[in-house]
Amino acid sequence: MRLGSIHWGRRMAAAALGLAVVATTAGCGGGTGGNDKVTLRFTWWGNADRAEITQKVIDLFEAENPKIKIETSYSEFDAYWEKMATQFAGGGGPDILTMDYRYIREYADRNVLAEINGVNTTKMSPNLLSSGRIDGRTYAIPVGQTTQALLYDPKVWKSAGEHAPENGWTWSDLEAGAAEVSEASGGKVRGVTSFGQIEDWFEVWLRQQGKTLYTDDGKLGYTAADLAAYWKLAERLRTSGAATQAAETTKMDGSQANSPLVKKTSAAEFNYDSGLTAASWEIYGRPLKLSTFPSSGSELGQYAKPSMLMSITRRSKHPKEAAKFVDFLLNDTKAGTIQSTSRGMPANSDVRAAVGKSLTGPPRLAYDFETALLPKLTAAPPPPPKGAGAVKAALQRVYDDVMFERSTPEKAAGEFIKEAEQAINR
Repeated sequence: MRLGSIHWGRRMAAAALGLAVVATTAGCGGGTGGNDKVTLRFTWWGNADRAEITQKVIDLFEAENPKIKIETSYSEFDAYWEKMATQFAGGGGPDILTMDYRYIREYADRNVLAEINGVNTTKMSPNLLSSGRIDGRTYAIPVGQTTQALLYDPKVWKSAGEHAPENGWTWSDLEAGAAEVSEASGGKVRGVTSFGQIEDWFEVWLRQQGKTLYTDDGKLGYTAADLAAYWKLAERLRTSGAATQAAETTKMDGSQANSPLVKKTSAAEFNYDSGLTAASWEIYGRPLKLSTFPSSGSELGQYAKPSMLMSITRRSKHPKEAAKFVDFLLNDTKAGTIQSTSRGMPANSDVRAAVGKSLTGPPRLAYDFETALLPKLTAAPPPPPKGAGAVKAALQRVYDDVMFERSTPEKAAGEFIKEAEQAINR
């Protein structure tokens, strides 16, 4: 399972470049003819827990639509995008795929995605729907909604004699508290997982400063000085011992196996609330709690983000049937009840209300957290420009040089800005 919607990816730059050779004449056919049975390939990211849930939804759909068969496959987040880039570059790829907000424009501009028709969106928030539209055309529809959060272990924080993270905390509060947790354990458990390498968390910090990752015309919305300031914050926590160290942080790739919070070497970690599924406490090995991001001003910086979206490819010979499955996945109450919050809080308001009545455990925690926070969440920014995937990967790669002290935040930030501008302007 990808923990929430965290977008790691050390090889994303290469994967994004692979899309450049996708043929712009990808085929797009009509519906079925006669009594022929249609087979649709559906590919998504996640883990075995989500796979079991997804198969139950597919079984229900196929029972109601016996002439449509769904073949499904999945991968962890990083591996998923590498596989998609390779398949589309070779002229293949699925009929339907889960799409990430960061890569919509990248794939749409490469003529991979078809404009979606035939899916009912009347019960979805306009703020969410806008995240899948480019130049007035819908290339992706949100499955669910999520927002950024700090996931933490209350028992560890309490045993360290430190007040647990809470809404309204400042970055200074987090820095001081995390240092106390690390000291209490003798460095065996760091107060927080290092966050300097993750673009998603940098975006929240930027929004707190009144800035954005990208401007409306697709340019960088921040300077090298902004990034250097963020990296200095992350580095203070790392060098003080409050955050995880470079050797562990560099292994993070979005998988459960390499999450310090899962490994119990960290007592808090930035994440998305959609990462909490029924199996979360089993995965993490103990109950956890949620808090908003710390902020040093009046701006929270968090927004209503699509946890993931559904797209139909231009290569699909059966776009009508593909749209029918997408509509079922997003709008059928029975399907929504099966999925619960495994792909985020349902985007369809009726499905969300039905799901909310029966939630317990980790999903209930995420549901209540986001419901309480909804009035404070702003709309998601427009889909990032082409090349944003490579920019995201570059930020993580360049930050490695800062963590391992091969470069300073200022020098590394300057080099990164040059690389990022080239990526979105090529």
